[in-house]
Amino acid sequence: MSRDPNPCCGPRPADFRRCAPGVVFLLALGVYALTLAPDLTWAHWGADGGDLVVAAVARRLPHPPGFPLYEALARAFVRLPWGPPAWRTNLLSAFLAAATAATLAWMLLRRGVDPVIAVSTSLLLAATPLLWSQALITEVYAPAAFFAALTVAWTQETPTTSRRAFVGGCIWGWGLSVHPALIFLAPLWGGVPRRLWASWASGVVVGLLPYALLPVIGAGPQPWGDVRSLAGWWDYVTARLYWGYAFALPWEALPQRFLAWLALLIRQFTPVGAALAAVGATSLARRERLPFWRTALAFGAASAYAIGYHTTDSLVYLTPYLIIPALWLAEGATQVVARLEVRSARWWSLALPLAALLWQWGTLDLHRDTTAREWWEATLRAAPPGAVLVTAADAHTFTLWYAQEAVGARPDITVVDRDLWAQASYRQFMGAPAGDPAPALETFFAGRVRCTVDAAGLTCP
Repeated sequence: MSRDPNPCCGPRPADFRRCAPGVVFLLALGVYALTLAPDLTWAHWGADGGDLVVAAVARRLPHPPGFPLYEALARAFVRLPWGPPAWRTNLLSAFLAAATAATLAWMLLRRGVDPVIAVSTSLLLAATPLLWSQALITEVYAPAAFFAALTVAWTQETPTTSRRAFVGGCIWGWGLSVHPALIFLAPLWGGVPRRLWASWASGVVVGLLPYALLPVIGAGPQPWGDVRSLAGWWDYVTARLYWGYAFALPWEALPQRFLAWLALLIRQFTPVGAALAAVGATSLARRERLPFWRTALAFGAASAYAIGYHTTDSLVYLTPYLIIPALWLAEGATQVVARLEVRSARWWSLALPLAALLWQWGTLDLHRDTTAREWWEATLRAAPPGAVLVTAADAHTFTLWYAQEAVGARPDITVVDRDLWAQASYRQFMGAPAGDPAPALETFFAGRVRCTVDAAGLTCP
């Protein structure tokens, strides 16, 4: 049997370049697999995970804006035969976070970056606290990061054909169907020639089609809104329920939030990596002026939104946009290595992802986190037969939904979210009259034991 003269990862540089993205993917996925949450978790801002898993299992709509492409992927992963349902969707996050790092490696190699620097930068991206934390839980941000990486990679070259422009538009549209926060990548498409705008726009429309399918998925009453009318669908897909949080941070809190944003970015790439990113940004601003300012505008717009969003976890919106400073970091490392004129200096760049890995492992590792599972098991064990459990926090509502509808525990009880009860669509979903005013819980559930739920468990009369 003859041997392949050009094996992947063979001794020649060209061989390593071909398989470098695969090496990055496997290394990143290995780290994520070792630190993956074993079931549903509240860690790393993962309180929404129960809602997302239940929507995939029960084929209904999660909280606005629905994340339709993410839910389609989640429905595929929950069919896997291993582990609890939440572990399977945690695995989806890990898989696509690793693919994000691999996409960066592929993009950097296409830009002519040294393979060692491309690998080290990509592994450092995989080890950033934001991406790593989101890779271990059921959430939309790691999948959104993958589509953001594809979009950035696709826009590194100016499209010259209608087909390429159409595919690029599809990729961005798919990303928006995972999470609409990818709207801030719009400046990257400034490089599309005018003659190809129609092809690009057609691709975006095709990518957004999953939103048009929401009325089919949500054909019946839904907890989060009625998408059977055009007005209801629009309110749902634009997340009208959350508009009040956008740019609502009090002015006096902005300096502190800005400092938190700055500290968070330095922590993502280590102080040395942040300094290299600044060097690379300066270099790209001179050499590739328009492309650089498009990426800078996208990152700046996403940062402004994350800073101004009035929730404690708003900076997690930056997760899909870490690909941009990572691109700058690779340029900075390239410039520094070139100035040192010592070829072996490029190998020192591998110290950055290794340092980040050792620094963050203990903080981010969730492989033993069973807090949420222990809470719902204890809560349901203490619930009287046929009880109505009234919740007042998303984490508790979604966790009990998950326990009942994804795991199949305690089908005899009824979980009622106190705040959602004010929504007509939720009451209709629960079998109550949808009209206003809302009936009192004690009236509608008269004759049944009602218990309130909090972090400590149940309080029953």
